[in-house]
Amino acid sequence: MRHIPNLLTFLRILATPVILNRIWERDLDTALVLFFLSGMTDTIDGTLARRFNWTSKIGAFIDPIADKTLLMSVFLVLGWREYIPVWLVWVVIGRDVLILLAAVVLKFTGRLGEFPPSIFGKLSTLVQLLTAGSILLRWPADPSPFFYATALLAFLSFGQYGYQISRKLN
Repeated sequence: MRHIPNLLTFLRILATPVILNRIWERDLDTALVLFFLSGMTDTIDGTLARRFNWTSKIGAFIDPIADKTLLMSVFLVLGWREYIPVWLVWVVIGRDVLILLAAVVLKFTGRLGEFPPSIFGKLSTLVQLLTAGSILLRWPADPSPFFYATALLAFLSFGQYGYQISRKLN
């Protein structure tokens, strides 16, 4: 039973290419259902891991990778298929790549320690999920407010992470 959270994470990883294929083929209804189910598995695996102490090193490592892989690749394909503007793809992926590079630097300098998600980081992820979901739902007719909210929170969270990283380096 204690491996259920990891199993759900691996199912999310396996679902990612299927979701991307459905977006690529412009089958947004199927992509939406799979995207929603992937989000539910993320919620369920986290809840089970915390509630029953079914945590593991592999789970702690692979879960955020699964989440970021899904979200970044969905944004990439949505941009490629012109559902969202390319500048937004660059903002979302650029933020995550820069944060990842900073974490690697901190790891190699021995200063990583704990690197918890920031409040703006969590909000940024939430708004990215809502933005991708709204595109897959094809609602609203003008999704540009979602685009601007996603970009704003990406910049705010990058600034907050940048501040945390600079404190660790000093």
